[in-house]
Amino acid sequence: MDYRKEQIKTVVAHQPDPALRAIGEKVINRQRIFFDEGLLLFEKAELPYAGALANYIRESLHGNKTYFNRNFHIEPTNVCVFSCAFCSYSRLYAQREEGWELSMDQMMDMVKKYDGKPVTEVHIVGGVHPKMNLYFFAELL
Repeated sequence: MDYRKEQIKTVVAHQPDPALRAIGEKVINRQRIFFDEGLLLFEKAELPYAGALANYIRESLHGNKTYFNRNFHIEPTNVCVFSCAFCSYSRLYAQREEGWELSMDQMMDMVKKYDGKPVTEVHIVGGVHPKMNLYFFAELL
């Protein structure tokens, strides 16, 4: 029998939560899990358990190969209309004089630095600025 399957069976057998163990059994049997089951994994499962299930599927599909993208980040602004609890660097729109905004030219200069490099993704992340709407970002393309 496949050693991966034996490993994941051991992990699932030692899961104390019956609902999470049932999800693990579905994964072992290559059955699709439903949205509510995925939500339960997200909310209740320890990260190593969820990771083991995900890795079992990944290795079942692709063997021991993992693919990564090569990206760089552009952060057009830290000025934001929201105050998300997880964000540690944004400046609210009312405090925008304390923040920064990159122009289109500044962002394109950043992209040009990677010309000829093996980059597979430009990751754009930052504050939600009222002047930087969908049309603004479409112009970057």
